[in-house]
Amino acid sequence: RPEPAAPARKSGGLAKPYVQIGIFSVEANAERAAKQMRGAGMLPTVKRSEINGKPFWRVVVGPAPSKSELDALLKKIKGEGFSDAYAVSN
Repeated sequence: RPEPAAPARKSGGLAKPYVQIGIFSVEANAERAAKQMRGAGMLPTVKRSEINGKPFWRVVVGPAPSKSELDALLKKIKGEGFSDAYAVSN
């Protein structure tokens, strides 16, 4: 019998609990952005994807448990120089 799946982390019901820092065509640039977020006390995730066979890397932070924490996270990230950061679903 398969093990039951672990429950998803709760995100306070927010439709878009993550903040996307950016999309990078070079993995090293994504890792540099993630390192900067870690240095600022955040926990980023680098996600690799592909479009038309070309790889790219997204850097996201989250999930935020509430709207106020999401807003604070966005403000902090923009303060780190990522002015085009925005909320995403995952």
